[in-house]
Parts: sequence; C-alpha cells; structure tokens
Amino acid sequence: MTKLLLMMTLLCSQVAFASLTSPFPSTVEGIDIPNTHALSGNIIRGMAPLGKMGQLVDYGITDILIFKNQTRTEIDQEYSELKEVLADTSIETYQYDFYWHDYPSYKVACEQTIDALRVMRAVNEDNNRKLFYHCTVGEDRTGFLSGLWRMLSQNWSKKKAFYKEMCENGYANGNPNKPDYVVGEIREDLTPLFLYMSDKIESGKLKLSNLTKSICKDKIPLKVKIMYCRSSSKI
Repeated sequence: MTKLLLMMTLLCSQVAFASLTSPFPSTVEGIDIPNTHALSGNIIRGMAPLGKMGQLVDYGITDILIFKNQTRTEIDQEYSELKEVLADTSIETYQYDFYWHDYPSYKVACEQTIDALRVMRAVNEDNNRKLFYHCTVGEDRTGFLSGLWRMLSQNWSKKKAFYKEMCENGYANGNPNKPDYVVGEIREDLTPLFLYMSDKIESGKLKLSNLTKSICKDKIPLKVKIMYCRSSSKI
C-alpha cells in the first residue's frame, strides 16, 4: 500500500511538472517562448516551441535542434507544427534521444552530446544560419548543453558555466519550483556527465576544433565533488 501511494505521488508530480512552463522569461526580442536566451548572435536556447513555431520562422531560425527523447507525441507535434508554418521557408532539424536521467549508458549520452555540439559548431561558423535548440522545459538538458557550449566557444570556466549559465536559467534546483525527485535525478545522472565532460574541456582533451567521441566512456570516474545549484536570482 505504501509503495502504491508513493508511485501515485510520483506520477502526480510528473504530470504536474510536465504541464509547467518555465518561469524564466525570454530575453530575445521577438520570441516569447519561455527561457529563450541568445548565447551568441546565431545560437539560441529555449523551451520547446510548441504553439509558437511561427515566431522562430519570423525570427529567421534556419536550424532547430531537439535535444530530448519523445515521451508522448510532443516531437511529432513539433514537426507537424513546423510543417504548417514553413510555407516557402526551409528549416533543418536535428533530434537526439537524449534522456535527462537513466541513460542507456553514459557512453551513449556523451556521444549524443558530441553530436549536438557539432551541430552548434557548424551553425556558429555560418553567419547565414541561426539555431534554436531545446529540450522540454529548456532548463536541464538544454542548460547542460549550454554550459558545455559556453566553455568550448567562449572559454568560460566550469564554475562560471554551471552557476551563471545553467543554474541561473533553471538547471536542477536553480528553478525552486522543480520537484525534489527531479532535482535528485539530475544530480545523480546529468550533473556527473556535465562535470566529466567539462573536465575534458578544461584539460584540453575536448576542444571546439576537435569534438571527438573518444572521450566517451561507459563509466565516468569523477575526481571532483558534485556541484549544487542555488535558486536562480532571476525568479
């Protein structure tokens, strides 16, 4: 009975959190998709743009990177909405089945991250392209990718990337409204992957010019303590 009650509580929490919109407003003029921020002139992060795909087209987005697995039909819906608003405009889309926890293996998750970073690098090097990338709420998986990108492309330190880019835009308990069990899963799975890959960047083994998958291992031995977010000052 206690186990059943716990399962029901977790299910209710999942449903409630899935229906939430990120509390972080967009800082990109012309786009009101929550938690939308520009990392550079043509690299933009945000929440899933469902119902607002036309804003991305109007803004001149040429590439969309979906950094998440499909849990219901949300990715199919995004493709459907995109097809409806495109008209004579073409947008290149990429999608990686990246989980926010319980990875098939750290090797798979790491390799998917490298693939996504390669897409970001290609767009960043072309002034005629603009990328919008997202997960579901645009906080955890999107924040994870953003932190690594800041380090690779703008020489941010691991600490600065984690606290200023990730936590300040809702990563883990950077969003104080996030359920504790979600924060716990993020700390156990996603944060260790960030720390592992950020260590590779700081050691020079992973560079923007050499986004190699050779660093990806099934197990990731950590030599540092897990970092913890504080609630964002933006809320």
